[in-house]
Amino acid sequence: MLESVRQWRSVKIKTPIIGIDDGGFDRFSEEKSKVPVFGVVMKGAAYVDGIIQSQLERDDSQTTKILIDMILASSHKPQIRAIFLQGITTAGFGIIDIHHFWRMTNIPVIVVLRKYPNYQKIQSALEKVFDDNQVRWETIKRAGEPIKVQKNPQIFLQTAGISLQNAFQLIKKCTVVGTIPEALRIAHFIGASRFRFLND
Repeated sequence: MLESVRQWRSVKIKTPIIGIDDGGFDRFSEEKSKVPVFGVVMKGAAYVDGIIQSQLERDDSQTTKILIDMILASSHKPQIRAIFLQGITTAGFGIIDIHHFWRMTNIPVIVVLRKYPNYQKIQSALEKVFDDNQVRWETIKRAGEPIKVQKNPQIFLQTAGISLQNAFQLIKKCTVVGTIPEALRIAHFIGASRFRFLND
């Protein structure tokens, strides 16, 4: 933990980071489907340094492991200083254990949210659908309560391996417009475009 604090004494404009988002899927299909996940590596908000990809099952119980493996297998891993996520679920109800993600990669994780999650609704949905609902719910709770760091527009953060103050500073360095870091925006655009292209 002390080493993590020391390396964040200053946040630079071109800090290498990665934004991760899924590629979309048919939420109404009853069939289990493969869902691509994309990681966009950037130097702050300046330019794209690389794109990596992996694949999940919808509602994958192995989501955290698959994302860890994607990072560890990448040639970009040594330079990445932070991982951005837009929520701790991906590919449906694939739950990301952000603290395990941080420990296994030694890269701080920052979850960026524009609104506070409806946890009652989430827990109810898990109970209705999954036999391992309690395990998934415990993983969600381990991420900690989202903390509002900006009122207008709203930004809530969950973090692992980095303080809220440093995480918020890094977000501002990595954002061009709005509240979402550029790497996350691009990862979302890639995933959404791929889904629309394959389903047209």
